[in-house]
Amino acid sequence: MELPFLDEEIVALKEKGRYRFLRRLSTPQDARITIEGKEVLNFSSNNYLGLANHPEVVAALADYAGRYGVGSGASRLISGHMDVHAELEEAMARFKGSEGCLTFSAGYMANLGILSTLGSPDTTIFSDEWNHASIVDGCRLSRARVEVYRHTDVTHLEDLLRASSSRRKIVVTDGVFSMDGDIAPLPDLVTVKDRYGAILVVDDAHAVGVLPPRGRGSADHFGLSGRVEILMGTFSKALGTYGAYLCSTRRMVEYFINKCRPFIFNTGLPPAIAGATLASLGILTREPGRLKALWENGRLFRNEMEARGREAGSDTAIVPILVGTDGDTMAVSRALFDRGVFVHGIRPPTVPEGTGRLRLTLMATHTAEMVRTAAARIDEALRERGIGTNGAIAEKR
Repeated sequence: MELPFLDEEIVALKEKGRYRFLRRLSTPQDARITIEGKEVLNFSSNNYLGLANHPEVVAALADYAGRYGVGSGASRLISGHMDVHAELEEAMARFKGSEGCLTFSAGYMANLGILSTLGSPDTTIFSDEWNHASIVDGCRLSRARVEVYRHTDVTHLEDLLRASSSRRKIVVTDGVFSMDGDIAPLPDLVTVKDRYGAILVVDDAHAVGVLPPRGRGSADHFGLSGRVEILMGTFSKALGTYGAYLCSTRRMVEYFINKCRPFIFNTGLPPAIAGATLASLGILTREPGRLKALWENGRLFRNEMEARGREAGSDTAIVPILVGTDGDTMAVSRALFDRGVFVHGIRPPTVPEGTGRLRLTLMATHTAEMVRTAAARIDEALRERGIGTNGAIAEKR
C-alpha cells in the first residue's frame, strides 16, 4: 500500500531544515567519542559526571546480571519486584531526603505517570512554558485543565492560581531546564504553591549530580528538602545508567503503586541496571570532587567565551549558544564536527522559532584543554557563518 504522506512530510522536513537522522557511535559515552569513524570531543552528552562507563559501574552491572539475570521478567506488582529494586528505592529516598521512592523504566514514563495519575477533570495543572516534552505530554494525558505560565514567571503563576477554582492544583516545573540550563526559582514556587494549597512537582533530571552543594537536586540546592511534594528525576544523566524515579512521602508512593498505570502495567527496571545505578549513587555520594570538576569546567568555558566577546548563558552544565535559523544552526554544528568537536544543533519544535542553538553540555571528565578547544572552535565556526558576538537568547525570543 502506498502511503504518500510519508514522502510528503519527510520532504517538507528537509526543506525546512528540520530533518533528523541517527548517528552511530562506536565507543563508550565519554569525553572523546568516535562517531561514524571520526574521533571528536563530545560536548553533547548528559553524562555529566562521567559515570556511564566508570569501571565500578560497569562491574556492578555485570555482577547484578550474574546474580539476577538480564530482565526483571514481569511488572513489579506481579513477580518483577526484586531485592535490588527495593534497595535502589531505599537508597534514592535517603539521598533525596524523602520518606519513599518509586522507580520507573524511563523519565518520560515517570512524567506521564505522575501527571496522568494526579490529574482529573476537576484538577488544573500549572506548567512552565519551557517544560520538557514529557511534562507537556503528561499534561495532555491527565484529563486536567492545563494553564501554561510564562517561563519562570512566578507572578504570572500566582495570578493563574488565584483565579483558579479547581479542587486540586498542581504546579509542575523542570528543576534545571534542558535546553537553556537555567534553574527554576524554587523558593518562590514553594511560597506560592503553599499559599494556594497546590502540589509541586519538580523534574530534577538535569539537576541531580549537577547542582551544588551535594548534587542532590534543586530542593537541596535551595535548602528546601521536604518542601516539595514530588521530586522526579532520572538515572540516565549524571548517574550514567537508565530509568527514573519519584521521591515523596510513603503515602504518595503507596498511592502511585496502586493508581499509576505507567508503573502498574510496565515491566520493572532490569535488575542489572538497578544495581549499576546503586554503584553510581555511591560514587556521587563519596566523590564530591566530580561535581566540583564539573562546575570548574563550566566556569572555564564561560570565561573563554566571554574573552571572545560571546555570551554563554546559564550557570549549569547545559550551556545554550544562540545561532538563530535552522540552516545556520546545523551549518555551525557541521563545521564544528569537521573541526573535531561534537555539539549538536537544536531546532524547533524542541525550542521556539528563531532560537536554534548549539546545546553544549559539560562533563566532569573534560580536561581544561578540551574546554578551551571547544570554546575556540565554536567562536571560529560562528564567525565563519557571520554570526556576531552580541546576540543573547532572551533578546531573540
